[in-house]
Amino acid sequence: MTFCTTINCIDGRVQLPVVQFLQKRFNALYVDSITEPGPVKLLATEQEGRAVASIFARVEVSLQHHDSVGIAIVAHHDCAGNPLPQAEQLLQLERAVTLTRDLWPRATIIGLWVDEQWQVSEVF
Repeated sequence: MTFCTTINCIDGRVQLPVVQFLQKRFNALYVDSITEPGPVKLLATEQEGRAVASIFARVEVSLQHHDSVGIAIVAHHDCAGNPLPQAEQLLQLERAVTLTRDLWPRATIIGLWVDEQWQVSEVF
C-alpha cells in the first residue's frame, strides 16, 4: 500500500481532481487528506499559529504511520477561504512549499494549482 499526502482546501470541487492527480503523480493507492479553508494562506502568513501546527501534526502522522511518499500543497481558483488572485495565491503557495520543505527536507513536496476548469497543474 502506497500513500501520499495532500494539504488541500476544504472546497469539495478540488478534492477528486487532486486525489486523481496525486495517485498518478506518486503512484499511490491512497491519499491522506489534510483540509483547511485556504491552507496556503495559513502556511504562508501564520507560520507559528495553531492551525499551522495542527496541519503539520497531521502531516507527521501521514509520514510516520503511512510512510507517505510525497506531500502536495494545493491552491485553487475561486477559493472562498483565500479569495486572492491567482498570482498572489501562487506566491503564498511557493512560501508554503518552501516552509514545508524546510521541515521535511527528505520528503518530496510539490505545489499544485487547480484552475477554473478544475484541472490540476504542478507548479512547484
